[in-house]
Parts: sequence; structure tokens; C-alpha cells
Amino acid sequence: MEIRIDPRLKGYLELREKALKERDAEALYQLAQIHARMKDKKNERKAYELYKSSATHGYAKARFMMGLCSEKGIGVKQSLPMAITWYIRAEISAASDIADRSDAADELDRERLHIFREEPGFATELDDAAYERPDILEFVTIEEIAIAAEQGKPYAQNCLGHNYCLGTNGLEKDLEAAEYWHRMSAEQGCEVGIHNLAQFYKRAERYDAAVEWIHINNHRQKNLYFYRSPWYHGRKVNIRV
Repeated sequence: MEIRIDPRLKGYLELREKALKERDAEALYQLAQIHARMKDKKNERKAYELYKSSATHGYAKARFMMGLCSEKGIGVKQSLPMAITWYIRAEISAASDIADRSDAADELDRERLHIFREEPGFATELDDAAYERPDILEFVTIEEIAIAAEQGKPYAQNCLGHNYCLGTNGLEKDLEAAEYWHRMSAEQGCEVGIHNLAQFYKRAERYDAAVEWIHINNHRQKNLYFYRSPWYHGRKVNIRV
């Protein structure tokens, strides 16, 4: 007697095999969508894990869903900073992946991040996200960074100072403004801000001020002579003077 398998179940099993054995990003995403539609806690958690697996391969739609899950607390603890991080990653993936661009533009809700940016607490959440991933500030507008800096957010202040120092992202080079914003960041104990302020003084040959801030940083972190700065492309930079 021939055993007939429901085509839907057969399709699910084939998709599952492709997703889990081949680690195919699109298959992982589609499998996650199936679990997400079941709308119970166990399947929501499974969907989140599958979205994450797909997202690690750079799949834009999965990265967007990671943002949504983090924003709404679906299958994972709610975290608005992580939501911002994933939404920005999704935006980057959709813009840069030529193969995925045509359908990603249709299905990826690009307005989600825009709406998120309009919310009153965006600056705080952005700075919290920067604490976990400082490079995330490279993917938001200089206007958004400036607003967050004006609201006293130390990572944004450091980033704004860095842009004034180099004259990048539409800002004219302004060393006074660079010093001001680096100092504002450093005075709040932001280690990246302290490091960049010390470097600023070193380049200006204001060695006493540079040494003062290096000592402050060393006092905060014993035996620290190197600091990994995201604004120097991940290279270790010697901060001795």
C-alpha cells in the first residue's frame, strides 16, 4: 500500500532539510516564517532562532525580522537598542546585496527604521545600541548623531567630534568643535571619547592635556595602553605619548 504524504508536510520537510543541512539563508528565513505563523511561544522562539541563523548570512529580510522580534519581544527579550541595530543592518544588506535588491525592496519595510527614528526615545536607544556596537553610528545620518549629541549622549558626542575633526559627512573641519564634543563625551566617562580626546591633544602637540586624559583612562581601566577604537577602522592604536 502506497503511503501518501500531505504535499504541505512534504514541502516543509524538504525546506527544513535544505535549511538545516545546507544552511541556506533564504530557506532558513522561509522556515522561520512557517514557525512564526503558528503564534505560540515555542514556535516564536524557534522562528527567532531561524531568523538569526539566516541573518548571520546577511539575508536582509531575516535581519529586518530580527529587528521586529527585538522591538516587539517576539521569541526574545524586548530590546530597542538591538532592534535599531538589526533594522540598520537590514537596510545596509538590502542596499548592498544586488542579488537580493529587487525583492528586498518590495518586502523589506524600509519605513520601519524611519518611523523608529521619529520616536522621542530614539537618541537614547541609539546611544545604547552604540554601546554594544559602536560602529552602528556609521550608518545613521549626521543630523541624527547631532541630535543625540545635543541630548547628552556620549557615544554620539564622540562621533560628532570625530566628524568635525576630519571634516566628514558634510561637516566642515572645525577643530574647536571637535575638541568640544570629544571633551563632552570624555567627561561622561566614555572610553572611546577619552581615547579620541587624548589623540586629539597629541596631534595638536598639547602633550600635558593628552597625558592627563590617558591617566584618567588608565585609572578607569588598569594597565590599559591600547584601546580598540571603531573610528580607526578596528585597528589597535597606541595611545602612549
